[in-house]
Amino acid sequence: MYVKQVIRYGKLLSAVAVSSLLFSCAQMEQYRLSKAGQQGAAVGGILGTTAGVMLDQSNRWRGGVIGGVMGAILGGTLGQIAHEASQQAATQNQPVQYSNGDQTIQAIPQGQDQNGCQIITTKYYDHGNLVKEETKRICSNQ
Repeated sequence: MYVKQVIRYGKLLSAVAVSSLLFSCAQMEQYRLSKAGQQGAAVGGILGTTAGVMLDQSNRWRGGVIGGVMGAILGGTLGQIAHEASQQAATQNQPVQYSNGDQTIQAIPQGQDQNGCQIITTKYYDHGNLVKEETKRICSNQ
């Protein structure tokens, strides 16, 4: 019985890996994640896998796979949105805000440094509470 489950999950993981590989090659330039999006996907995947393994008592493999995929999607999306907001705030030199109701991302330009790069403060809110704040430089050649 255990061997059958391992084989079944091995086939499922192989199918997911092949599908991911084919999808990633389909239109690479159009859907390329920024570095922030990639980092968000990695962190989200790790946290989602950990949570899925801990929460699914009857089948930890299933919980880990589902949690990992969902965490990577959500983390990558959040990272990409934050990156886009920062870029837009630097380009337009005005505050940018994205919100889905519960979560909000604000990118606020703070001026330029001595090299001509924009200083952007990005704030992350969850249910109106500030969760994280970061300041970064956005240069026109990045």
